[in-house]
Amino acid sequence: MEFKSNFNRLHYLLTERFDNIIVEEKSNPQLGNYIELTIKENLECKFIVRKKDLENNQFNWSYLANPLNEKSGVDRTSTIETITKDVDDIITNKRFDSDYINNLK
Repeated sequence: MEFKSNFNRLHYLLTERFDNIIVEEKSNPQLGNYIELTIKENLECKFIVRKKDLENNQFNWSYLANPLNEKSGVDRTSTIETITKDVDDIITNKRFDSDYINNLK
């Protein structure tokens, strides 16, 4: 089962880089079954990956440019091996909505 091994590898790589990770399984009619991951560093990075997308090494995912607004999703594509670098880039370079960044100050 590719999903299980890909998810385990994804989770392992993220925990190697980030200390505070919350993983939740969720479902809705639009996305179906998905995994929501929240990383809390100096700010919050919330992203989702549909379970069926994790059956492949390269997959689509999205993060919330404003974690307080569920409709602020930004679509991305990564591989299991590159997602940690991509999430780190989002957090390090603060690729978030300006309203969210300004509220952190």
